[in-house]
Amino acid sequence: MKFSNDLEKKTFSKLAEQLPSLIEKKCHGYDELYGYKLLPGEHYKETIAHALIYKFCKAYKFQYEEAASTLCDTLNWRREFDPLSAAFSERHDEILNSVGILTSYPKDEANKKVVTWNLYGALVQHKEVFQDVNKFLRYRIGLMERSIALLDFDDETNNSVAQVHDYDGVSMWKTDKHIKQCTKQVIAVFQKHYPELLSVKLFINVPSLLTWVYDVVKKFVSEETRQKFIVLNDGTKLGEYMHSAPSKLYGGNSKETLEAQNVKEVRPTDYTLYLFEKKVSADVE
Repeated sequence: MKFSNDLEKKTFSKLAEQLPSLIEKKCHGYDELYGYKLLPGEHYKETIAHALIYKFCKAYKFQYEEAASTLCDTLNWRREFDPLSAAFSERHDEILNSVGILTSYPKDEANKKVVTWNLYGALVQHKEVFQDVNKFLRYRIGLMERSIALLDFDDETNNSVAQVHDYDGVSMWKTDKHIKQCTKQVIAVFQKHYPELLSVKLFINVPSLLTWVYDVVKKFVSEETRQKFIVLNDGTKLGEYMHSAPSKLYGGNSKETLEAQNVKEVRPTDYTLYLFEKKVSADVE
């Protein structure tokens, strides 16, 4: 964690100190964030809890009220939405699973080690999956949560996720309102509840007729997030940014296909497993 001045450090320390009270009074005691426990006890690790708190402070420029309020909103949202269930318990449409790929490149550059891929071209003939916004949102949040489980918040070179959006073959979607609605919903959730977890977002194979995709996305995100965007018309240039990407379609060094690289089995955190066991016990009783 890096602080530019004493005021930033003071804000962080205040939030860390006030967190037990905030969680008790404003979050119904819910202390899980991205699968980790924020309050001392079994499954708690201070360095990770502090790393997560720091992300909220940094995202809101170390303004205490905004950081604290958004963190509480996020914990309450997680308690109700249950993104861990979306990630590890629920079954999603096979078409959606085929469009969302998760890769791990441990030897790549800092914070390009865990990558989520959204292969929208595979959905050209299946636009119906976007008609149920909540269903799509649960799938997309689940993918994000699984990617977060591969991060290491004790390692500043692997504490955020890179995203690749491949739009090859989707120019015909220019006016589809359902896709725009889903895109807007996902962006809103990520922007508020997953601060400082995006390292870079690459839009690849983006034809000029599909610039509305980029325009829609950048309209709903902060300037800091927009600065992390890279648009590539030629997908084979992706290898310049992600060296372990497949060579055939993306110009990387790997001879494997993207499907072969897909990480399908992700182990939940110990605290996530504890919460699942607790939920099962409660259901049985």
